[in-house]
Amino acid sequence: MMKLKCLIVVVMCLAVMQIVGAESGVAEGTKDHNKEAHHLLCDLMKAAVGKWGRSGETLSEPLKKALGRTIFGSMTGGSLEELRRELPDFYEAVLKGIADRSTACGGPESGQSAPYDMVCLCTLGNNSWPLDYIRTATTLCGQNKNDLGSEKGSKGWSDRGTGFEQITATWFNVIKHCLEGDKEKGEKLKEALEHFLGKLKNKPYQGNDRYQLGEGEPESYSACTGTKTTGVCVMYYNGTFVKKDRIPWWQDLQNALPEEEKFQEEKRRAEEEKRKQQEEAAKKEAKNTEDLKSGPQANNQTERSQKDKLHEAIRKYNMKSGTPKTSSMFMASHCRYFDLKEHH
Repeated sequence: MMKLKCLIVVVMCLAVMQIVGAESGVAEGTKDHNKEAHHLLCDLMKAAVGKWGRSGETLSEPLKKALGRTIFGSMTGGSLEELRRELPDFYEAVLKGIADRSTACGGPESGQSAPYDMVCLCTLGNNSWPLDYIRTATTLCGQNKNDLGSEKGSKGWSDRGTGFEQITATWFNVIKHCLEGDKEKGEKLKEALEHFLGKLKNKPYQGNDRYQLGEGEPESYSACTGTKTTGVCVMYYNGTFVKKDRIPWWQDLQNALPEEEKFQEEKRRAEEEKRKQQEEAAKKEAKNTEDLKSGPQANNQTERSQKDKLHEAIRKYNMKSGTPKTSSMFMASHCRYFDLKEHH
């Protein structure tokens, strides 16, 4: 009886562990860390690249600058081919400089560009967190630990001077795919931005807004450190205490879209007005051509009618007796005049 009770307890414990594991995403093949955040940011990047097209040449100046910052981290833009081909130089500067992950992703340095923030969102953290000691199909941003560079070093990216291999793996296995552009050529850019913004969570600190994308809970003076506590994420600072040059890229994009709509509407109206003017000019030209064709024809018809009337008058006159010869000759000469004029 005692053995039966023990067996029942063991079974119940296993059942509880399975339930807890399923809810926490630890159950095999069930957890993709930062899945939704990654998808939303990736969709936005694709829409931005699609809208950028050939260096943003058809766009308004505000949107062109905003997309330059969104994609390249610079309002002057850059080369998509180079961006897809190699890790930008400023990541090496971040790793070799004073910036640890908390500064780069959890401080005002974040928000430089969408790809920059994707690195924060999808790069393995301290000791490969959150995929450390994972033996299941659990992933981060859709990639397993090996694809994210875990086998190249267990440190991951957290402290200063660490994580270069993991950042590089994230760039080529996660971010490069999001730089290919969408099929709609940016037509859904506004919608993609709205979905992305809807995923941000406000984490206010000392009365100032902070918006977090990804997993983790910020502390008073640090966030998104790549550890179990503060998580793998990116924190945006766009409150009043932040300088203008620290405004995140997505706020520039948000401000530029209404200006782009006005610009495209004005361009559409100008093109419509130009089309109408061209149509009016074509109609006038066609009318002038028709008038030129019909003018001589009307004159010939008038002269022919006059000649017929004169012939009829001569015929009637000659039918009368005693018609003066000179009058008959005069009328005949007029008939010859009309005949000659008609032939000419």
